[in-house]
Amino acid sequence: HNGRLGRVTGFDRESARYEVELQGGGALSLRPRNLTQRCQAAVAGLQSRPELNGSVVAIAGYDEASGRYTVHLPATTATMGLQRKNCVLPSGTRVCLCELASERHNGQMAVITDVDKDNGRYTVRCQNGDEVKVKLDKVVC
Repeated sequence: HNGRLGRVTGFDRESARYEVELQGGGALSLRPRNLTQRCQAAVAGLQSRPELNGSVVAIAGYDEASGRYTVHLPATTATMGLQRKNCVLPSGTRVCLCELASERHNGQMAVITDVDKDNGRYTVRCQNGDEVKVKLDKVVC
């Protein structure tokens, strides 16, 4: 089912899995880390292609091995891989917390409630109700 598109229809708290209806039929129950939310992000801090900073890109996937999002570049059909720290997600985006010093929040689902671009941090509200500030590269959408 990798690469298939679907629509989230619910979340089962007991199993911590999303219920997903697949395009073309069928349904799956998936862990959050096995989904990529299709959303937009602003490019920031990119040194190899500084002309892209400030551009809005569409996130199409995430490669866990490289730690990079696959993004569609604006006004083209081109794609490229960007590190999480170079993709500023908007408030309201649902994310999974990762690689935090505090193990307590690692793996938790959260929603971005505020974006501090100047300091490169999100404020997120975790599934357990905690509100924490994390660096841009500590979430996956």
